[in-house]
Amino acid sequence: MKPFSKRFNSLVIIVAAPLLLLSISATASPEAEQQLQAGDAVLNSPELMSHYLAAEIAAHDGDLATAFEHYMQIMAPANEVSIARRATHIGLHLKSESVTEAAKLWTQLAPDDLDAWKALLVLRVNAGDREGAVQAIDSLMKAAETEQSDGFIQVAAVVAEGDNKELGLELVKNLAARHDRDPRAHYALAIAYFAQKNQSAAEKSLREALLLKKDDPKIWVLLARILDVQQRTDESEKLLQQGVEQLPDNDLLRLSYAEHLVIHEKYEQAYSEFKLLHKALPENDEITQALGSLAIELHHWNDAREIWSEMVSGHGRKDRALYFLGQIEEGSGDAEKALEYYNKVGGVLRTDAKIRSAQLLAKQGDLPKALKMITTARLSAMEDAVRLYLVESDLLSDANKGMQAMGLLDKALAEHPQQVDLLYARGMLGDDMGSLQILERDMRAIIKIDPENAQALNALGYTLTVYADRLHEARELINKAYALMPESAAILDSMGWVEFRLGNLGEAEKYLRMAAERDKDSEIMAHLGEVLWIKGDREEANQIWQDALLLEPESKHLLDAMKRLQQQNEQ
Repeated sequence: MKPFSKRFNSLVIIVAAPLLLLSISATASPEAEQQLQAGDAVLNSPELMSHYLAAEIAAHDGDLATAFEHYMQIMAPANEVSIARRATHIGLHLKSESVTEAAKLWTQLAPDDLDAWKALLVLRVNAGDREGAVQAIDSLMKAAETEQSDGFIQVAAVVAEGDNKELGLELVKNLAARHDRDPRAHYALAIAYFAQKNQSAAEKSLREALLLKKDDPKIWVLLARILDVQQRTDESEKLLQQGVEQLPDNDLLRLSYAEHLVIHEKYEQAYSEFKLLHKALPENDEITQALGSLAIELHHWNDAREIWSEMVSGHGRKDRALYFLGQIEEGSGDAEKALEYYNKVGGVLRTDAKIRSAQLLAKQGDLPKALKMITTARLSAMEDAVRLYLVESDLLSDANKGMQAMGLLDKALAEHPQQVDLLYARGMLGDDMGSLQILERDMRAIIKIDPENAQALNALGYTLTVYADRLHEARELINKAYALMPESAAILDSMGWVEFRLGNLGEAEKYLRMAAERDKDSEIMAHLGEVLWIKGDREEANQIWQDALLLEPESKHLLDAMKRLQQQNEQ
């Protein structure tokens, strides 16, 4: 079984999809309102003042229903925008049937207030009032023009929040038809379609918008996102590249292209794009960190060292910079300097730095010091105890101290019973030590706690396939894992192998090819080659093995499979 990846990537980039769906809420939280200042009408009327004070006290205490009732009592006689606005926000929050009255008064008192028309529009849409909604849209568009805002976007975002999705989409389509030469209208329609997951219609609207205005970056960005959602990754990348060529000075578009490259692990290309972004926006902290992380990922140690050294003095970034400088020196081969940096790391990365230090010490042959460091860290950071137990057991296991590692995990589970990560680690260690009984016990314990734990289902199913010859039981377990995680290369590998053991060579090849598309791991390639060899496709099998050996020349899985099958062929 190809194990689930334990690789911790130094690339720390939060990838966002900017400007996809602008959240323009017409139902702002009433708690966000500033305290009202009573106007003359309220101040000069004891009755109105009584209701006003009762409303304010109720709102402060969180009793919005009572506050709304009192605001509605004074709204009309007070004739003040602030009270009508407050009543509308609270009424929307409460979904009150009488809130429309408040919204109408708000628009009458402030006809150029964009938020007022957004509130009335969402109410008209929810009520199914087509005519009233159209009138609200026309007024909203005028208010947006006064505020120099994009009214089309405002309308699309508001109706997307409404309960009547069908009417909302119809209204945006109507608006776009009335402004068919305005790219903003087509963009807004695309957002409305996107909100309803109609990707093909959204794509069509965006392409029409792009024909009308090629220099609007958000059109390129959203269109690329929609192509990605449809798993048309190559088209999305080509489109973003074309957009960057069309608008080379637009940072938003270049950032979207760079993030796309990162997501699809095209790190060298992404690095080039982030270098250009960093040059254009040297003060942008997130871009600088992304560039520094990519430099580490690509082993560009000198560039990475320069970037993170400058960030040591940056506000709130010292610990992260020290941590990555430790990685850089570790990668460059200077273990002493790496340990020096790791020792200075505090804050949320302190435990991570201790783990890296211990692993580095173990590599240098100082296992006692490494173990002591982990034990000390565990005692001082109890919230990280499970993770540190797992690291310590790995250190012992890697040092061929399997029995000590098993004892440690027994102790950890006594302290943290039913902790699935510890159970999984102990089960896999049992497998490494040749104990199917330990593996099966712990995987079944995990499945009892979490019946949808795909990792445990797969591990047990694969092990039963290989060692116990309980093939039908194994296939049932692996099928459950596959249903939960159909894109996992490890599970696809298990699917292929159990089918191979059952004699279903066509199905085995199908799943193993799918696994190989996702991960060129040597065990997967060994399995795929073996299936092809047995099927008689020996030339392709040999080519797959040779290609895999270039990546992992000492792979036991590959070398064992090749030797065994070639010996069988000679007999």
